[in-house]
Amino acid sequence: MLHEYETQSTLNPKLWDGDSLKKGLSYKFLRIAKAFYDFLEISDTAQVLDVLLIGSNANYNWTDVSDIDLHVVIDYQAVDKNLHLVKNLMMAKKSIWSTNYPLTYKGMDIELYAQDWNDRLHSSVGQYSLMKGKWLKKPNADVISIDDEVIDAKMAPLQYEIENLKERDPKLEFKIKHVLGRLYKMRQTGLEAEGEYSIENLAFKKLRNKGLLARLKDMSKQITLSQLQIEQVVGRVKMDPIHDLAAHITKRKTLDKNSWNNVLKYMNAVEDPQGQWKYPLRCTVIPSNQITMKNVPYKVLGIDDTGHSKVMHPEKDYGYPGGKVLEIPMTPEHNTILKKLKKLLTGMTTMTEQDFAGPFGKEHNYGDYGGPWGTGHHHKTDFKKGPGKYPMDSISKGYPITDKYEGQ
Repeated sequence: MLHEYETQSTLNPKLWDGDSLKKGLSYKFLRIAKAFYDFLEISDTAQVLDVLLIGSNANYNWTDVSDIDLHVVIDYQAVDKNLHLVKNLMMAKKSIWSTNYPLTYKGMDIELYAQDWNDRLHSSVGQYSLMKGKWLKKPNADVISIDDEVIDAKMAPLQYEIENLKERDPKLEFKIKHVLGRLYKMRQTGLEAEGEYSIENLAFKKLRNKGLLARLKDMSKQITLSQLQIEQVVGRVKMDPIHDLAAHITKRKTLDKNSWNNVLKYMNAVEDPQGQWKYPLRCTVIPSNQITMKNVPYKVLGIDDTGHSKVMHPEKDYGYPGGKVLEIPMTPEHNTILKKLKKLLTGMTTMTEQDFAGPFGKEHNYGDYGGPWGTGHHHKTDFKKGPGKYPMDSISKGYPITDKYEGQ
């Protein structure tokens, strides 16, 4: 089914000079697309066939805040013959990317997609090839037609994210707010541009009709009710990984191997010597007791396997008495975990905040725990430069990206 409506008289002047992409933008967008492709971790099986700029900003139905849709075109069958599996993998990767790397350009969100080579969009949709530097299909300035397939393509990543939210996910509250924010912004952008029959509004309505908005609101309600719950069953305290971690920090108990692994599983933590360098904004475990926060641009709560903890600040070095350190980035993604941990710690100690030697009070001084720097992510010898001030430096010199041209 096609929907037709009148459009604006020019392409978005933030991106276009007439029908030519502004100087330097092709280079910047391709660099971001390359980073997204690397993030997909499919370079051994599937090559990039093209990078397309499509959507409102490749047509005459744009607004000042329309998304910049970049489609990295690959052959799904080259990844795996199970196309359903590949599609879900690409959706999952896109979801993680959108959460961790919210790139913008002049107030417009940059959305990345992995498009199957065999999923051809309707011929009426404007398509600009960044790799070839030319229009594959020029848009019509008078009337634009939108196919249901285009609406489904806009809806599918959000549908996947909503359907795969897990009630026990410690980041659930953040993820719900993040998805809802994107949904309502998407709809508002569409309504301002084309009204009821915009791609964005039609995609929003499809999600609503599937009951996915109701699911988000119900999950948000349950989180609020849980946080407001004050009744406790005396003598029947249900233990959970965060409770165990709080007891570990306050020295009420030392986590054994199984309990420690349960904590890591609950947080979806990954053990890797490069930690925040390789997995920015994710919970990580460093197999070393010496940590440097060089080139990590946010605070991190560190808890070692003996229960010692402290808040680590950017550009500083830290030591721990244990053998490995759990790192929890103190960023919005982890607010649910951090709030719960702080609440539990407050309830487990009668000490004042000034006396409490925990992660939210007075910090320990581990200056005496020296020794050679291990091969941890933050190893001075092996990783002299690190990833730069931001993990995305290798992509776009920090984000939001600017319109300063840095060469072809």
